[in-house]
Amino acid sequence: HVCASCMGFLQVLPPTVQKHKRWRRPGVCGLENSGNSCYLNVVLQCLCATVPLVEQLLHWDTLSEVFVHLLEIMWLGGGSSCSPLEVRSALCSVLPQFNNDSQQDAQELLLLLLNTLHDDFNKVLLHMFELSAVRGCSFNSNIVTRLFEGQLSYMCICMHCHHQAHNTQTFTVLSLPVPKDSIKCSIQDCLSLFFKQTVLTGGEQAMCSVCGLKRETAVITCVDRAPEVLVLHLKRFGSKGKNQVKLRTNVLFFTELDLSQFLSGLVPNESSYHLYAVVNHSGHLTMGHYTAVCYNSPAQTWHYFDDAAVSEVQEDRLQSPNAYLLFYSHNRSIQRH
Repeated sequence: HVCASCMGFLQVLPPTVQKHKRWRRPGVCGLENSGNSCYLNVVLQCLCATVPLVEQLLHWDTLSEVFVHLLEIMWLGGGSSCSPLEVRSALCSVLPQFNNDSQQDAQELLLLLLNTLHDDFNKVLLHMFELSAVRGCSFNSNIVTRLFEGQLSYMCICMHCHHQAHNTQTFTVLSLPVPKDSIKCSIQDCLSLFFKQTVLTGGEQAMCSVCGLKRETAVITCVDRAPEVLVLHLKRFGSKGKNQVKLRTNVLFFTELDLSQFLSGLVPNESSYHLYAVVNHSGHLTMGHYTAVCYNSPAQTWHYFDDAAVSEVQEDRLQSPNAYLLFYSHNRSIQRH
């Protein structure tokens, strides 16, 4: 069974791609480890599970050209696994800091990869906009921006005169604090910590435009524009004194997420999110391993990806104390049917 959205883009692929009819399950394909590259493999798996992004990328010729080639193999190829070496090589040419066999941070890679794809899209959009090659093409129709970009709102209140000032900031990943002294907490606890009202005091006092002086300032944060794809990053890596440590708090997360209490009044009916991918990190700071669990929309099943090894898992087995990145969406192309 293939959902209507997925069937649509499978039918309009180029003939050279359509001729591959021997795939096992579209989008279910392990990725071989090319030298401690598990951090790259899990990010690619989660992006491969982001159906609206796949739909768009399979029609573009952009770093994304090699990424498109990999997506074609993962969605339409006949093998149970493949090598992402071409993507890694192209990525390292753009981001040389990943051109080694050291373990890297999957969240850092995700941000840089999305920024690279964003810039890639803008170059192509600008070219098409100038040539008017695509009817109805908008220069602002960048798929990475539309899917992953949200906006935070900060209301700063002077504790002396109560003057209010507003600032905004765009984001593609929300990095959430994890309670340090807890054995177990929930993802809602982490969200509440992130959006908790804070007071800037001492050297952090903010300049008040009315008082003309630095004053103690209350800061209230909320989401002004909710992204279609919400990526939550659990800040497990930090410092304790002079030592770098990993927080092993078991963060309980859910397949359904309600953001309503953290949204401003400007966000209508966009509070309901559905989990579709998880990146797990086991081990330590300097020696660890990444795996991913992703929902496959055409098959309506969850799969566990450990580099080239792939196995189907039940939804009630998703919870893990190693959760590091959580991918949520309110787009029906990714949600379960």
